[in-house]
Amino acid sequence: MNGLIHPCCHDTAPLPEPESEEEMLGRIFVQLDLLYKIVRPRKCLVLCIDGVAPQSKMNQQRSRRFRAAEERIESDVLSLQCAEEVMKKGLPPPQTRNRWDHNVITPSTPFMERVGLAIEWFIMKKLNEDPAWRHIAVIFSDAHVPGEGEHKIMHYIRGLRAQPGYNPLTSHVIHGMDADLICLGLSTHEEHVTILRNQLTETFQPDHNRFCYFSLYKYRLHLREDFSGVDNMDFERVLDDFVFLCFFVGNDFLPHVPLISIKTKGIELLLDHYVRSFTEHSYLTDRGEVNYDSLSKFLRRFMEDYMDKLKQEYGGVLRAKFRAKMKVEERVKEFEQKLEEQLDSLEKDGSNAQEVSNAAHQLLLSIVKERARLVADKEPLGFSYVDDNHRDKYYNKKFCWDPEDRVKFEENVQRCCAEYLRGAQWVMRYYTTGCPSWDWYYPFHYAPLLQDLAQFTGKVDVKMTLGTPRHPVLQLLAVLPRLSLEALPQELHDAVKDPNSVLGVFYPEKVDVDFSEAHFSYQGVLRLPFIDNHQLRVACQQLVQLEPDCGLTLLFCHESSSLRRALELLLVGEDIKKSMNSIPKALATKVPIAGHVGPYDMEWPRHAKVHCPDEGIAKETSYGTPITSNAACCYRYELDTQALYRPVLLTERRKVMRGAAVSAAAAQNATKRPAGGEILSGCCHCE
Repeated sequence: MNGLIHPCCHDTAPLPEPESEEEMLGRIFVQLDLLYKIVRPRKCLVLCIDGVAPQSKMNQQRSRRFRAAEERIESDVLSLQCAEEVMKKGLPPPQTRNRWDHNVITPSTPFMERVGLAIEWFIMKKLNEDPAWRHIAVIFSDAHVPGEGEHKIMHYIRGLRAQPGYNPLTSHVIHGMDADLICLGLSTHEEHVTILRNQLTETFQPDHNRFCYFSLYKYRLHLREDFSGVDNMDFERVLDDFVFLCFFVGNDFLPHVPLISIKTKGIELLLDHYVRSFTEHSYLTDRGEVNYDSLSKFLRRFMEDYMDKLKQEYGGVLRAKFRAKMKVEERVKEFEQKLEEQLDSLEKDGSNAQEVSNAAHQLLLSIVKERARLVADKEPLGFSYVDDNHRDKYYNKKFCWDPEDRVKFEENVQRCCAEYLRGAQWVMRYYTTGCPSWDWYYPFHYAPLLQDLAQFTGKVDVKMTLGTPRHPVLQLLAVLPRLSLEALPQELHDAVKDPNSVLGVFYPEKVDVDFSEAHFSYQGVLRLPFIDNHQLRVACQQLVQLEPDCGLTLLFCHESSSLRRALELLLVGEDIKKSMNSIPKALATKVPIAGHVGPYDMEWPRHAKVHCPDEGIAKETSYGTPITSNAACCYRYELDTQALYRPVLLTERRKVMRGAAVSAAAAQNATKRPAGGEILSGCCHCE
């Protein structure tokens, strides 16, 4: 859901930036409506908003939000300078408005509380008034439920696969903008997964052309062909290895290994080596666990055979810096030409001076922003990865380790390698079985060099304690910069403002950003100090009492649906506060849902007139009109926490259906989407 929420809160052509939160919520409703009509799910719709993330992800969130705050300050300064330039040309002051803080799209902020309640209302509204919604089950997991949205959906799919009688022809459609959805989709070992994403184009496209979808069924066929050189391969295990190797190019939890990146064709070279040398190293993973002996053999041989090729590709990356600079200059010239046209229009046809001032201000701001974001020549790297003696310089510049103290230097490198390899295991488990530890994180801003990873012979500690998710207030303190103060509880404001307070140490005034390998400002590495969670909790509890945060996943359906009748029979006589009931096999395979369900004391009574709980939505959007007679039912729902990872392609049902296995052509036809567009937010299921 966050991949849908963010664009609705920004300016997305042809729509300008929303003027109010009500307009943002209205756009979210419109997008959900549109995507539902495109996909037309037959059985179930799962909507998941990001909840509190593991510590490893929170470090990345902290970095992004602090950088966004820095850019906001820089942008405000540039805007003021541009306004002064516009007024020097004799134009009136340009009209500007206060910028909305996009950092509030973080779990447990007042805005996300409002979004969660608004989506609940939207679901109720559609179930009551849209006949196309009445036959499906809707599962909604808001920001109070811990976990990233896409990983909640993966957990849901694993639960379905664990059910006896699960139909492997079930089609899953997942909407999201993150590239890692491809790896997550492959890690389900489901054939019929389609990923929907918004088409990113510079020009506006009509609604029916704004989406594209990625068929994992077809992608699996291409990968099978690419890996055909592996003798006697277990293709599902090869897929796990493929996902694992992609981690080395970079992900949300580990920095990429130097020289191994998309720009240096790192993935292609890793996979080429995997096929060529498979007989030497065998499989790198087994049911989500890393085989470190095989990985060591793989990396050593890869370094021997491909280091020269990587260095050659790296030379092309350096040349790309110059091309990036030229491209920015071209865009600047375009903006300058448009600026001249605006000023000419004022002189020739007497255009409205205020309109020209506003347009000139925006164009001038675009020009200076384009120049400011280019950092290709801002900070020299100080060494070259192509040189054979770059190892000491790399660790000295990036980690501040003194190569003169050789013993300690090598100990640090070994510790870095061990943590990185442990992190690779953490990420692999996270993708295949769920979060292995809420507390673990990689304690460095950079990865070790490939040569050190390949030569590492130490022991990797793969034991991890699961722990518990962070309290939402602690998570807000950990990821939000001081500029986003209003998103924090009022009791914490004074302590956050004071740099000498118990909380002030977590909010540095100035953030050190490493631009040495960046082409543009957003690619810089923020060297923020990592959060000490124990220290943060102690400091926070001195100021505010942390109440338990009991997030609930909700299951909605229409009262006329067969699901409602089955659940009423299952829960007859159950008390609202009693424990959850296991969903019977027959129901789990039919809907499809898996896990546990229980009664829920919904705020909106059945068969009564219900008004929108959000006055802003009621006044400002067409979705805020009252529900005449509420026919929606709501239940507590829990995913199956015991669902085991099954890295196999399920085929049992195929032999029953039609008396024979489904052909590849028939299976491919089963993945085709209806004409006119492609897919919906969350996860939809069709047979």
